[in-house]
Amino acid sequence: MWAVTGWVIATWLRTTLALAAAVTVAWLALGTQSGAFWLSCVAATAAELFLSRQLLREWNDEAGLRWWWTR
Repeated sequence: MWAVTGWVIATWLRTTLALAAAVTVAWLALGTQSGAFWLSCVAATAAELFLSRQLLREWNDEAGLRWWWTR
């Protein structure tokens, strides 16, 4: 179970850092006054929520199979 948990945390961290880098690039390229920058912020937030939810589902499915009482 700890292997699955470590994988989920590492994947979540990589995804979050990639989205933060994308927003930073948009900020540097467009500035905060641009509507496209705010649209990219909303898109990154939506992607973070969606991907986090999917990772939690994956963890629940995989970790649920590895608990000691299911053997």
